[in-house]
Amino acid sequence: MEFILESLRADWQSFLSFSPRLIYAIVLLLIFWFVGSAAGKVIGRVLRASEKTRTTMGFVQRLVTWVIRFAGVLLALGVMGFQGVAASVLATGGILAIVLGFAFKEIGENLLAGIFLVFSRPFEMGDLIKTGDLTGTVKALDIRSVHIRTADACDVYVPNAQIFKQELYNYTRDGLRRPDFTIGIAYHDKPEQVVALLEGTVRRVPDVLPDPQAFVSINSFADSHIEYQVFFYLDTDSSKRDFVTLKNDVMINCWRALNEAGMTFSTDVTTALDVNSVPVFYIEGLDKGT
Repeated sequence: MEFILESLRADWQSFLSFSPRLIYAIVLLLIFWFVGSAAGKVIGRVLRASEKTRTTMGFVQRLVTWVIRFAGVLLALGVMGFQGVAASVLATGGILAIVLGFAFKEIGENLLAGIFLVFSRPFEMGDLIKTGDLTGTVKALDIRSVHIRTADACDVYVPNAQIFKQELYNYTRDGLRRPDFTIGIAYHDKPEQVVALLEGTVRRVPDVLPDPQAFVSINSFADSHIEYQVFFYLDTDSSKRDFVTLKNDVMINCWRALNEAGMTFSTDVTTALDVNSVPVFYIEGLDKGT
């Protein structure tokens, strides 16, 4: 019995001698935990204030937060006297990274691809991009995926690695876009008059850029009409209207100008004849010439 009591006393004395370091370690860990959260919020505010870095805000904010917290864990282990454990964590980090890389290959790919996207910055939040068969507006870049909203208001989360490996089209990088559309006009309307009328109409539409100038070209000769293709430029950064609205206004103005000028729009008419309902009469002797 005395042996048990002596053992308990020894353990209690060891705990009392160790408790200050434990308390220091807990306090240090809490400090680094809250400092990491505060630093992440500060970074988030700084990045949110800049239009060019808002896309990567969430990614960088989480990365800074957890790096500081991880440093706090290592320091807490050192304060408690587990320097060997902290050193082992750092020393085996490479081996652990390899093991986790094989075990969580997809997660690791997306994380690394996200880091590369943060530094290369091929797009910003609000940019209209196309990757693979998906076209939409970038809403956010996270550790795992890129949040894209399509034209039909569908939210799609594309893995970072998929975007990093595929071709990426950025339609609003410099704000300059060149929409186009085709329109068919009858052959009896002179092509030079049609081209001049369309070009003058498009160039007068507000928000259409004067330089580069809008232009019209003959696209093809169809069976019943000449097909004209209209090109014009707009700056999505300075325009008060979006791409779809401006293109719609240009097309309406072109239709109105052509209609007022008496131009004839193409009308491909197909007539279907149903011969099954036509009555057939047989006159006896007609085939003999009588």
